[in-house]
Amino acid sequence: MIVTEYELRANWHKTKTKIITLPPGSVITPSARDFIRSKGIDVQIEGNGLQDIHKSTFSSANQSIDRSNRLQSFQEPNVLRETQTQTQTQPQAIAQAQTSISSGVKPEHMTHLRTGALVSKTHPVIAYRGQLDLFQCELIEAQGFFLEAGEEELILKLEEISSLCRELMVSEVKQEPFQWATLMGLTPEELRERSHHPKKYFGMDHTPLSYSHGPIAAKLHHLRAKSREVELYANRAFTDETGVCSRTDLIQALNRLSSAFYILACQVRSRKTQDHKVKRVPLGTSNRHIHLSQADLEVLFGENYALRVQKELSQPGQFAAQETVTLVGPKGSLEKVRVLGPVRKNTQVEISVTDCFKLGIKPVIRDSGQHEGTPGLEIAGPVGNVKLEAGVMVASRHIHLHSDDAKEWSLKDGDRVRVKVESQRPMVYEDVLIRVSDQYRKEMHLDMDEANAALIDATSQGKLMGV
Repeated sequence: MIVTEYELRANWHKTKTKIITLPPGSVITPSARDFIRSKGIDVQIEGNGLQDIHKSTFSSANQSIDRSNRLQSFQEPNVLRETQTQTQTQPQAIAQAQTSISSGVKPEHMTHLRTGALVSKTHPVIAYRGQLDLFQCELIEAQGFFLEAGEEELILKLEEISSLCRELMVSEVKQEPFQWATLMGLTPEELRERSHHPKKYFGMDHTPLSYSHGPIAAKLHHLRAKSREVELYANRAFTDETGVCSRTDLIQALNRLSSAFYILACQVRSRKTQDHKVKRVPLGTSNRHIHLSQADLEVLFGENYALRVQKELSQPGQFAAQETVTLVGPKGSLEKVRVLGPVRKNTQVEISVTDCFKLGIKPVIRDSGQHEGTPGLEIAGPVGNVKLEAGVMVASRHIHLHSDDAKEWSLKDGDRVRVKVESQRPMVYEDVLIRVSDQYRKEMHLDMDEANAALIDATSQGKLMGV
């Protein structure tokens, strides 16, 4: 007969006997021998004395040994059960197992738990290893999913988790203690703390999973569920029927994996919530230009002259005119400076600091319309010239807001804010003026020097950091 660990456990716990008697030709599986040694059970063959349990097959020949000289081998930790599907008749199974073991050939229904330990493929430790392998496959699949979603940071977090899983496998196979300090920069205690108090750390309560959380959070919860399944298999493999667990180190690490995935899901949800609260504004680059009064327009272009529209600008009612002028300063000039319409009460020239250096005038930063203390220059048109005494400025960086946007953001005309420009070279701009009107569209204006410094392109945006 073939003696399995499962059969031994089932019978031994009824009688707690210290000796079992087997018929000649019996085969004891490796895990069953480990159980016999761990319980201090003696083995004898019918009609004979004590047997050497290091042998796999027992005959009726005299194999008696002195019990005091028997060697105690390593006890395989926490194996619970070993089931065996009987697809053959009992004599056939006995014959096949005896032939395979005696010839050194591994039976197809068995596998090596580790060197020298042959067990059924349904052994709970083998099942645990298979689940850990499957979990690592799902981690790789999730990384591919996150790659397509542009979630580079999550890919790195999953790579760290994959590394921990590989170490878990090595620790179990080599029967070495599993030691780890942190995961995602958090200790085991910190992982547990954050996962149990999401309101404190992420600003949200424990809530059921919902489609509204998005596919990224759903994928993380899927991985969390799978990690808990692996933990369940580990408990089956390493906890005996009395509740004693020999690999609490592995169980703890797997439990904290569940916490880690929950934390990541909370972070994704928190980020999504915060994105709705972020005050973002499109960016506009303002090249050198001039606003003309009607009187100066007629001096430069002729009596009763009217500006001709070349293209509409982003702000309603504003346009770039077909007309250009030349700006003349003490040291140089700037040609083909665009006129913007419509006409204003007073002429105003808006240029960059670099333009000021070329013209040879002092850069003065001013809000639009504030001409006091600003320099002047000469404006040359096709018909005549205008000597401008003041009104040349480097315009303050500013944001146009519709009155509805200003109300939503709790801002008013004249406020100053900090804005982080998100671009190839991110920069934070201080003292950004808020201008509010029911005629404005939301947009932040920077001059060419400021825009070039931040390498602004069509995808760049500004994010308000505070008032």
